[in-house]
Amino acid sequence: MPTEVVIEPVRDFRGYRACERLQREVWGFQDISIIPDHALHMIVQAGGLLLGAFDGLGPGREMLGFSLSVLGLWEGRKLRHFSLMTAVKPGHQNQGIGEKLKLAQREHVLRQGIDLITWTFDPLESRNAHFNLNKLGGVVRSYYPNYFGEEMRDALNQGLPSDRFLCEWYLASPRVEAKIGGEKSPELCLSEVEVINRTQRLPSGQRAPAGGRLGLNAPYLFFEIPSDLQALKRENLEAARAWRGECRKFLAPYLEEGYIITGLIRQGERSFLLLERAELEEVLSRPC
Repeated sequence: MPTEVVIEPVRDFRGYRACERLQREVWGFQDISIIPDHALHMIVQAGGLLLGAFDGLGPGREMLGFSLSVLGLWEGRKLRHFSLMTAVKPGHQNQGIGEKLKLAQREHVLRQGIDLITWTFDPLESRNAHFNLNKLGGVVRSYYPNYFGEEMRDALNQGLPSDRFLCEWYLASPRVEAKIGGEKSPELCLSEVEVINRTQRLPSGQRAPAGGRLGLNAPYLFFEIPSDLQALKRENLEAARAWRGECRKFLAPYLEEGYIITGLIRQGERSFLLLERAELEEVLSRPC
């Protein structure tokens, strides 16, 4: 990792074009899918926030990542930021740059007098769930089938219907303060919590869905997801598509019944989403 990563707003066309390049590198976007420099300029001018992560100071520095969000309404009443994308250059991922970007985004948005940022992520991506729920303290209450259409065309997401969670990040809540401060929730073991779905091991070592149950009402529930979705897609795309169907069949109904997804639990090589039957205010007020 560079000795110094500098996070600062991007407001010029040199920075906008660096964001264009990163969109191609991270997602494999073709020009038709990229948010272009002139659109980034208009978003920033309209009050949106574009933050860049740079490898130091000076004219020769390189952009290693960026985060883009736009102003919007939440439930038709209050202002929020909707985070469109956060990208980190290949070769520099898993080095804390994404976290630095999100924490800087939080600080900028709070200074605007806004205390909520939302964004979407794939329900089957365990790495994203860990980052969004465990490290940042976000929560999930909504499931959107085909959010971007039947299938996306970029290299990272192609092959599956574009179902998404909506992550809600309540910036000033005790939960978020605790999570970004490094506090961890009490551990829950697989033997202590009812599991919604069953899985079976594939010859490759990956797991595939094997049915599930509706109608459970315990305070805590687990829902297993792939430990590595991208590896599973490369090895067995049909199994990944079956996972997507299981998510729609079981996760969406539990969220509609009032469960909140608050964490990702790892048990050995397996990954489980944690669902809690609780009021949002109760979850947000807890210090971990």
